[in-house]
Amino acid sequence: MRAALSMRILIIDDELQILSFLRNLFQLEGWEVHEASSGEEGIEKIERERYDVILTDLRMPGADGIEVLQTVKKIQSDAEVVVMTGYGTVDSAIEAMRGGAFHYLTKPFRAEEVLHLIRKAYSQRQLKRENLFLKAEARGQYQIHAVIGTSAASQNAISLVQRLADTETPVWLEGESGTGRGFFARVVHYQSSRSGGLFVPVACAGIPGELLDRDLFGHAAGAYQRATLPRPGKIELANQGTVYLADIDKAEKRIQEKILKLLAAKTVSQVGSDKETEVDVRLIVSSDSDLDKLPSKGKFPAELRDMLLTGHISLPPLRERAEDIPLLLHHHLFEANRDRKKPLKGFSEAAVKALATYAWPGNVKELADLVKNIASRKRQGTVVDAADLPSEILHGRRRKPADESTSSKPLQDVRDAVVALDRQMARQALALAYGDKEKAAALLQIEVAALEKLMKENGDAE
Repeated sequence: MRAALSMRILIIDDELQILSFLRNLFQLEGWEVHEASSGEEGIEKIERERYDVILTDLRMPGADGIEVLQTVKKIQSDAEVVVMTGYGTVDSAIEAMRGGAFHYLTKPFRAEEVLHLIRKAYSQRQLKRENLFLKAEARGQYQIHAVIGTSAASQNAISLVQRLADTETPVWLEGESGTGRGFFARVVHYQSSRSGGLFVPVACAGIPGELLDRDLFGHAAGAYQRATLPRPGKIELANQGTVYLADIDKAEKRIQEKILKLLAAKTVSQVGSDKETEVDVRLIVSSDSDLDKLPSKGKFPAELRDMLLTGHISLPPLRERAEDIPLLLHHHLFEANRDRKKPLKGFSEAAVKALATYAWPGNVKELADLVKNIASRKRQGTVVDAADLPSEILHGRRRKPADESTSSKPLQDVRDAVVALDRQMARQALALAYGDKEKAAALLQIEVAALEKLMKENGDAE
């Protein structure tokens, strides 16, 4: 037996027989049915109440189905619209689909045909809702206040992200593997006006040039033996969004030159075609090497380097921001504790000291993986001690003494680090909320009084 869908559906038709037939059909399915006998009445209902699916006749006296569709797209853009039409007006129904209708039904129709199409429309509606939720979740996950670090190097990177995010400037993220280049790329995207569009990551390292070319730019029919149909590339698919090219320095130079053309002309051409297609995308790239030095070796176009330098952000290795290590340990342990009945109580002083003096060749990713691994093995409700750390941490590569002088602050213990993190997040939330305390508190999911206390302790109170 099919489970009833919890659906609110509006039927709009000036033929009472059609209204009666569809009402009875949908009510038998257990759906909540509303109806209107004219386009004007339907528009009034749409302006007052929300619906999942709207089924409207295309031809009606007064306001027709096209006006109904236009109203839905303005007021309830996530609702799905199915239009009904006669045989002689199928072209109009197809035109309505171009205007945003989900599909059309041709009168007379069978009950099974109607139910099948309405269920598909409802599934599409639910998919839209899930996508909106995932986008909202991603926006929260990749807010500026999600960037952890109070060191001068971290604050400099955060400042540059804030300055560049809501511009159209191409961004170049330079940093070693594990420094969070992909994370920062997403922060830039979700802090920009393009956050409602797609974020499309492409790994350039280790992919043969021909495959990367087709992946980025698509191919025309006949471009190669099995290319029977044309296919758009990821750059076209990301139109009005962001393309992130990880390790752009590892791509072939001819690919880099095509990227230069994209930035200069805002057009792409598919493999096997001379046709130029306009695209509107924001470009973010990353490298683990200094692009500034590559043109002299003939490995990177100098003009592309110059374009990317305007949005250059250097992501420091973890060994150069040791004062951030307690903050990161606290954050990743908090994440690991989410699914535990009795959380781990933190790190001992000896463990923090060992972790703070380790060189971290894998940077933040290595630290996050280590905390996750320790949490999975450690008995619940206990403290992580030096004995719980792997031998490569205790006896492996250490930071050079010179690294100690790169920071003007003494190494904080975990308790101080947590307080510093709370204060940093409070400042950043207030900046995001343009000084509105209630909005800032909502971002942090704390009470306004708690936020005001943090501000007072931080010397930021009015």
